This record gives sequence, C-alpha cells and structure tokens, in this order.
Amino acid sequence: MRAMLTFSNDPDVAESQMHAIIFFLTTFGYIDGDFDQSEKTYVRRRIEDLVRTRVEGAIDDPGLRSELTEKYSKHFLEVFEGIDQKVKDFLSEPVAAGEEQNDFVQTKLKQQCFEILMGFDAASQEQLMSVVDELIQADGEVHPAELKFRSELSALMQSDFGVELMEESRTRPNVKVLPVAPQGGIGSHQTHPFFEPFEYHYSKDKEIIAKQVAADRALLDQVTAVLNKQKAAGKGKLNGVQSVADLANEAPFLDGHTYVVPAHPDRSYELLVLGDLHGCYSVLKAAILQSRFFEKVNAFRNDPVKNPEPRLVLLGDYIDRGLYSLNGVLRTVLQLFVTAPEHVHVLRGNHEYYIEHQGKIYGGVQPSEAINTLKPHVPMETFRHYMRLFDELPNFLLFDRILFAHAGIPRDREIKAKWKDLSSLNDPDIRFQMMWSDPSTADVIPADLQDKSARFAFGRLQFRSFMQKLGCHTLVRGHEKVNAGFAKTYDGEEGTLITLFSAGGRDNDDLPKESGYRSVTPMALTIRHDASGTTMTPWAPDYKAYNDPERNAFFKMPPEIPLKA
Repeated sequence: MRAMLTFSNDPDVAESQMHAIIFFLTTFGYIDGDFDQSEKTYVRRRIEDLVRTRVEGAIDDPGLRSELTEKYSKHFLEVFEGIDQKVKDFLSEPVAAGEEQNDFVQTKLKQQCFEILMGFDAASQEQLMSVVDELIQADGEVHPAELKFRSELSALMQSDFGVELMEESRTRPNVKVLPVAPQGGIGSHQTHPFFEPFEYHYSKDKEIIAKQVAADRALLDQVTAVLNKQKAAGKGKLNGVQSVADLANEAPFLDGHTYVVPAHPDRSYELLVLGDLHGCYSVLKAAILQSRFFEKVNAFRNDPVKNPEPRLVLLGDYIDRGLYSLNGVLRTVLQLFVTAPEHVHVLRGNHEYYIEHQGKIYGGVQPSEAINTLKPHVPMETFRHYMRLFDELPNFLLFDRILFAHAGIPRDREIKAKWKDLSSLNDPDIRFQMMWSDPSTADVIPADLQDKSARFAFGRLQFRSFMQKLGCHTLVRGHEKVNAGFAKTYDGEEGTLITLFSAGGRDNDDLPKESGYRSVTPMALTIRHDASGTTMTPWAPDYKAYNDPERNAFFKMPPEIPLKA
C-alpha cells in the first residue's frame, strides 16, 4: 500500500489539511477542462482511503472504527462537493481586459495549489505529488495540460524564495482590532438633504439624459480641478523620502497619486473607511448617516481642539455589479469630495479603469456593467471624460503608519526594478499592480507565478518587506470579496493586513437578484487614533433601512434603463 500523508495530531489542523488536499485533487480534475466522472470517482475513493487510514491509526475498537470511518467519510465527501463548487466559481470571476478567462483560472488554481504544498513538509509534498500523478492517469488518458500544470507547479517549488527584510528599529505601535460592533441604527438621522439632489435614475429620454450627463460631467470637472489644486500644493514632497516617519511634522498633502496625512500627537482622529461598494448606494448612504459623518465634520470645524478630526476613506470600486454605479455611488462620492475635500479621500479601484481602443472606450474589467448599460444612450466622449477622471484619482492614503490602497502590493520584479523612495508609489506600473494584487497564506509567491496574471498574489514575507520600505505596519484594502465583509488576513510580526468589503447584502435591493455578492455581509470600518494608539472597529451598516423610498429616492420608481452585463 502506498504511503499516506502525515497529518497533524491537532484535530483542527488535520481538518484544514484534509480540506487542502481535497482542493488540490479537485484542481487537477479541472486542468484538462473536463473533471469527468472517473476522476471524481477517484477523488471520492482517495478521500475514503485517507479517512480510513487516519481512523485506523487512532482507534482500536472495530465497531467505533467503522462508525467513525463512515461519519468522517460522509463529512469530507460533502467538503469535496463544496470545494468542487468553489473551483467552478473561479470560472465566472471577472478578469482584466485582454486576459483570457482560462488563463486567469489556471493561475488562480496554481497559486492555491502552491499555497497548499507550502503548508506541508518535504516528505508530504512528495507524497501529495504522487497522488496528483495518480489523478492525472485516473481517466486512462494523460492530458498535456495536466502534465504542463504539474511541471510548472513542481518548478515553482524550486524557486528562489529570498526576500530582503530590514532590521526593525521601531517598536510595533499599539493597534487593536476590536470585535464587530452592533449594526448601525437609523436613530434620528433617517436621511439628510445633502443626498436628495443626486438620487435620480438616468432617463431613456434623449433630452433628459443629455442634461443629466452634462451635470455629471460638470461634477467630474469640479473634482479634477480640486485634485489638481491639491497636487500642485504637494508636488514633489515625496521625493527622497524613505519612510513615513520622515513626514511626521508635515501638514497633510497630495503628491501625485498619494495622499499623506501625518497623525499629530496632540490631535485625535476618527476615520470612516468603506471598501468596494459596487453600486450599493444604500450601503454608502447608511454608513455616512449612521456614523454621523456630517455632524462630526461640523463639530470639528467649529471646535478642532475638542473634537476628533473626521476623515472618510473610500477604497475604490464604486461602479459595476450593483444597480446604482455612476449615477448613485460614484456621483455621491464625488459630491462628498468636492463638498469637503480636506475630509474625504476617494481612492481608485481596478474598476475605475477604462481603456481606449480604435476610438472606443471599454471597461478595463470584464464584465463592465456601468459602461455597457449606458453606451447605447450617451456619446462616447462621456466615457472618455470618466476615463480621464479615473486616471487622476489618487491610489493611496498614508495615514500615520497605515497604508490605505485598493488591493495590495506590487510584484517583486517591479519593486526591485523601480523602487527608490516613497515617490515610487506614483509610478504608473506600481499603481496599476497595487489595484489588482491579493494576499496569500504562503510566505512567498514566486515571481514567475506573479507574472502569470494581472490579478496576482503576494506572500507574508513579501508583504512585510514592502511595508518596511514604507515604514508602515498596517494595510487596509478592499478588492477581494469576503463573505464576512471584514477579514484580518495577516496580524503578526509581518504586520497587519485587513480586507474590507462594503458591497453585498442577502436582501439588498441595490443588487440584481442573481448577484454573487448577496452572500456578503457589507461592512464599514471605524478607525480611532490618538497619541495612546489606534483602534479599528468593523460594523455593518443597516443598508435595508435605505432600500426604502421614504429614505432613498432611487426606490420611488424602477430604473428606466436596465442593467446590462
């Protein structure tokens, strides 16, 4: 009998190992494009073999052994069905313009298989690869795509994992991530006159929509003018700066595409942070009103000594997926910015990315519902106007030692080739890559694997190395759908990485009925900072209160122009 994998004696760890193995085996079933019945039968039989061996090694009583084997076989076969569905879901994930769906899926599967292998010791890695070899031959045919995938995965395991880390000279700051707070309530702040002028659908009538679009484009010009003024005042301030610590005594500024807000020790701050909103206007409105953002801005302006300085940080991806993109979330976000530019940071997401080809404008992420819905109704120059605005939007906020960005860190090769100081954050390629990357459970993702897709992964040590270059300890980002709406991916000596997702809602009428975001509990994050330290509190805005025509004019009548994928 072939050797079995070595499982941990810790039941929780062993459970995780079984999940990982099942994912690995399922992946190889999909590599040839057809996970057929013979391969699925093999996987089920292999799962039963693993369970039987584990039980036999731990239980002497034959009756109990049989009972537990049946129980855990059933459990892990159900796990297999769930993982099978997860892999199928990769086939429907959005990809960057110009990227083939199959190439993206292959890279995603390869990344996760690599992460799984790195969780095992060398002997178990070898055993698992032997299991893969059996799976490749399970249907009686060795498919070239499966052999290629196995070969590439094996080569990744031999990669150079060297990461340059610096000696830590500063003590880790006092940052506490608190449990999820109770859901925000309506209280006495049911609505606010600020929102009412912007809550209207685009009309199918040519004359009316022309006036609506003209007003939106005038707003784009206002935003661009404010950004240009901020950029002119902060131009070049990041040149030669090696760490955010060197900016401690500066006033807030915007240099290029990077905001810097040093936290002064004699002042307290309160930041409201929202991740991807994707047309979920009710979430945005609920978060603003239930956090009492307007009242806090007014209180600070009236007495900045006694009141915390409020800031609204938006992590990008305002458009697509939901029903209220350009005319709901983005329009309101931009109005918030021009109303209080010293308190609002509108960062760019990968969906705020349009490209021009042969005189036509396309969404840079597929599908692109916002642009596809309006294309038949408005002139192409409208989207060219949005494209110019998107290119002007900032990508980052450096607040104290916290980095806010849409996605993650750049590729290793890009960092080695281009990084010189904090001004490198304004490099176009670095900015682009930091709108697409995702954290991995592995310590290091090989550079060759990072190069395979626009949406690439980075590991714990790579994260730590990059954050050291900035002088930061925490990254707050969006980009990645997490069903809990909030996830703390890293929180150790490598630093803290938090993912925040603010689109979703099981019963949120901002979303199409079939939306995959209905599994998400949309979350907001409140960050409080003063000289004693920083606390971060996730909380769920009560979006359902704003699916109501009494509090949200978008719900007084259905959209005239239906959403188009």
